Amino acid sequence: MQIRGARIAVVPCAVALALLAGCGNDDKGSATPTSTSAVPSSAVASSAAPSSSAAPITSSAATATRPPVSGPVDPAQYRQQMGYYFQSPSGSFLCAILDQPIDDNAQVGCQGPTAPAPAEFKDCWSKNPQASALTVGVHSGARCLNQGVFVGAPIDGGNRGGGRVLPYGGVLTVGPFTCDSAEAGVTCTNDSTGAGFKIARETNRTF
Repeated sequence: MQIRGARIAVVPCAVALALLAGCGNDDKGSATPTSTSAVPSSAVASSAAPSSSAAPITSSAATATRPPVSGPVDPAQYRQQMGYYFQSPSGSFLCAILDQPIDDNAQVGCQGPTAPAPAEFKDCWSKNPQASALTVGVHSGARCLNQGVFVGAPIDGGNRGGGRVLPYGGVLTVGPFTCDSAEAGVTCTNDSTGAGFKIARETNRTF
């Protein structure tokens, strides 16, 4: 995995799948974006935009199987080899709670088109919206990714990565991390530190 301005070593399963933004809401809200440009020094060679060698995916959003009810969900439904993977109902955001952190500030993350971009990532995020990412570990921050780091493998015979849909109102908790899905966006929090992020198509913030 390559992250701009840093070197990080991790190879999640099936994360080389390309991303494609879905159509949908996930964009209500008006939070002001903040970002952290510090990316710890453990990363693979950097690149500002996702690799062009990844295979394309279909444009249909959120074709994965939905859990039957909202509220707390069973983490086992979202389990894949390297963690717990989900996508927003619109298919705009592909997210994961990883078993092992990429670095201190990146054990949970979401990728997908969001705006506005933090100053240090304007070029990267504008070239490929799927490079846009927010993450949280001990702290939270914005990133530019060149692979589907938080993208699960396709399920149910489809060819679109992302894992199961976390329905609006659904809450996924694994260890100290909680992610919840709403029409206003996806919010993920480290419950032990209070750090987290919210990502939507027209707004994003870290806290």
